[in-house]
Amino acid sequence: MKEQFDLLFGLQQIDSTIDDASKRLAGLDDGSGKRAELEQQRAELAEMETALKQTNSQQLDKELELESTEEERAQKWSQAYGGAISDPKELASLEKKLEELQRRKDKLEDVLLALYDKSEQESRKVEQQRETVARLAKELDATVGNFERVSAELEAAIADAQQQRTAIVEKLDEKLLADYENIREKSGGLAVVAVNGSLCSGCRVSISVMLLEELEKGKKLVRCENCRRILHYSE
Repeated sequence: MKEQFDLLFGLQQIDSTIDDASKRLAGLDDGSGKRAELEQQRAELAEMETALKQTNSQQLDKELELESTEEERAQKWSQAYGGAISDPKELASLEKKLEELQRRKDKLEDVLLALYDKSEQESRKVEQQRETVARLAKELDATVGNFERVSAELEAAIADAQQQRTAIVEKLDEKLLADYENIREKSGGLAVVAVNGSLCSGCRVSISVMLLEELEKGKKLVRCENCRRILHYSE
């Protein structure tokens, strides 16, 4: 009978190994959170790049408008003061136009200064966001790589333990196995515990002398009086 108890204790160790590996496997970070964060940051980067593109487009439009204004102003100046105009009224009209063009030029220059500043700020933000996206992409690759490696190791360990479990189960008494499975279900996966000195390693409560004697005999299944787990005694 003691051989059956030893097999049962071995089964518990294998089941604990499977449980631990399964919990680790379920808790592994597969990168889902990092992937979602990366997608969000990429979307924000796309918005920033679009905004920068619009700012640069506005800047180009204003630069062209300023260039056109300066050309027109130079042309009007040449007409007004090049000696070709002698009519005072026509000269006054040209001077009024020159003043208007100067105001437009001043306004365009102010707008361009603001756009240059805005473009510079947006460029810095885009560059920073690109660095963030690159960092997250690198972190995601590392997380996924670790997940694939560790999950493969755990799955292999579980498969190996399952084979060992099958081999032990085939040798166990059916009733003993049924009792074990029932206790394991009620005790959080831990049905068989070792005896450390005179203590139950499951609940750390002292075992009576009578039960210790029964354990040493190894002729019948002995359960802890406190936690009701199966006790295993090893010489």
